[in-house]
Amino acid sequence: MESAIDPSPDVDRLPDREEPLQILMLEDVATDAELIQAELESEDIEFEARRVTARDGFELALEASDLDLILVDYNLPAFDGMEALEMALERRPDVPVVFVSGAIGEERAIETLKQGATDYVLKDKLSRLGPAVKRALREAQERRARREAEDALRRANERLEQNVESRTAELRRINDELRSEVEERKRAEQALRESEQRLASIIDSAIDAIITVDDDLQIRLFNRAAEQIFGCSADACEGDALSRLLTDDLTAVVEDYVDTHDQTPLPADFDPADAGRYLAAAEGFRARRPDGSTFCVEATIGRIHVSDKRRYLLILRDVEEMKQAEEQLTQLQSEKVYLREEIESEYNFEEIVGQSDALQSVFDAIDQVAETDTTVLVCGETGTGKELVARAVHRRSRRGDAMLVKVNCAALPSNLIESELFGHEKGAFTGATEQRVGRFELADGGTIFLDEIGELPLETQAKLLRVLQEQEFERVGGSETIEVDTRILAATNRDLETDVEAGRFRADLYYRLNIFPIDVPPLRDRDGDVPLLANHFVEKFAGQTGKDVNALSAGAMTVLKRYDWPGNVRELANIIERAVILTREDIIRAEHLSIRSDEASGSDGFRSLEEVQRQHIIEALEQTGGVVGGGEGAAQLLDVNRTTLLSRMDRLGVDPADYR
Repeated sequence: MESAIDPSPDVDRLPDREEPLQILMLEDVATDAELIQAELESEDIEFEARRVTARDGFELALEASDLDLILVDYNLPAFDGMEALEMALERRPDVPVVFVSGAIGEERAIETLKQGATDYVLKDKLSRLGPAVKRALREAQERRARREAEDALRRANERLEQNVESRTAELRRINDELRSEVEERKRAEQALRESEQRLASIIDSAIDAIITVDDDLQIRLFNRAAEQIFGCSADACEGDALSRLLTDDLTAVVEDYVDTHDQTPLPADFDPADAGRYLAAAEGFRARRPDGSTFCVEATIGRIHVSDKRRYLLILRDVEEMKQAEEQLTQLQSEKVYLREEIESEYNFEEIVGQSDALQSVFDAIDQVAETDTTVLVCGETGTGKELVARAVHRRSRRGDAMLVKVNCAALPSNLIESELFGHEKGAFTGATEQRVGRFELADGGTIFLDEIGELPLETQAKLLRVLQEQEFERVGGSETIEVDTRILAATNRDLETDVEAGRFRADLYYRLNIFPIDVPPLRDRDGDVPLLANHFVEKFAGQTGKDVNALSAGAMTVLKRYDWPGNVRELANIIERAVILTREDIIRAEHLSIRSDEASGSDGFRSLEEVQRQHIIEALEQTGGVVGGGEGAAQLLDVNRTTLLSRMDRLGVDPADYR
């Protein structure tokens, strides 16, 4: 096993320091200790090392005040490396620990990192030690810096809190002095009546729903905005219990606020600003209309004083449309990301080319199943064009104008497959910083294409079966059941029946997928399609490269026909693309094809004499390294005059420089 973490360029040097590093080395083999020190010296690391070989010495060395780094051997005669790690973390938590040991297996190495070791370096790969040490020291320095900064921040906060308390006390004193200067009770009562009138006017003209309740949570005031969002009149609501208009969770929040403040007496000079307010989060809080429908709200509750009576003011804002808009925006953003990925992805070919009987059977199957919502399983070897068949089924279906979402099951990491397929909620796992819409949800109303479905893990197969049967699922980390209307197309190059028998693929899922199988024939079974495909790719890649290539020679076509095409159409496309790049003519010849003559079998005919001569000359040039004349040149090897050979090479389009 290699070092657990490869160093990055930002740790190529040690933190700035004037004194040599103080290193504690737990190593019982003297020669290994010397090799370790030599490697550190080769990295221009200035250090002083103290080597110990047993537990007692290690415990004593940990008490050193100037310790910078601990190097620990895992396998010791009488002292376990993990015990040493535990001891170091307990007594010197600020000092990084790096294991330098022989091979102990990947699981043990990972365990050392989980238990707190900074890194792990194999003794047979000590070249990684220097970077690992530099990184460990830099990380330790950064941790100390962060801790010091946090301590400084905490002290600053404590000072700030003291200042705030002092200032608050001063403000309260000033407020008391100001209140003592207020006019007598008659003028205060007059001001209160005027204030009540203004408050009533403001409440009735507010754009947010405003409801006042008493200590028993009975509705006492219901403004016009409340009438509009709840769909009921103030006369019908005033006097009723507030719980009639709120869901249980929001009712509980209001009740808790009222209970908290119910025991607090209201002074005659009560100021609502002194009561404080509670703002309920919009997430999860809903109000209820008399017809039973609910909607998302933001809620603010506060205590007020009206005519010597305690009242509670509840302000509600309907945010249902805003929530729906946010969800739509999230969906559109997910679709945008997916479409960008699709646009940027490379396709092996743009359309299905061919007219063989075997391919015609595929066309007939597409026509038969496209208009239905039946699940289709496309089977065939790698490179046969299974994805194109799936796209053709989608385009011809009633969902053709909706999205076709492609998922390559073989390319997804096992720990992210479920998140990719079904989405995840914010905080579902480490790194889930926001909600993610899965591919099934993205394909709602359209089609999802599960390529290489035979690579799905068994646990994911079970969840996929539920989607196939019930068209519903939950996001990772979520409890809400999401229903979708999605057609499923799948493809595989594996023998799923064999996988079912071997226990690698669920039988129930296989039977659910294999309702309408389409077998895409390999290229070797598509008689007559090779020339069509070859000419198609010549035209395509000539256009992409800007080269004036428009044909294949008879010899090149013979080679293509004789070849068995284990990589199918994808391999043919790659060979033609390379040939277009290699040729310096307007035609592709046999030597431009990356197919050896012994790979092209069959009895479709003999190569032309010209092609035989060309190949013979090329073999001679390859043997002589492109040298034509002289005692060791190709002319001597072929027993022809140098001038004659050069003339023939020019006629055949053979450049000796290509073989030097």
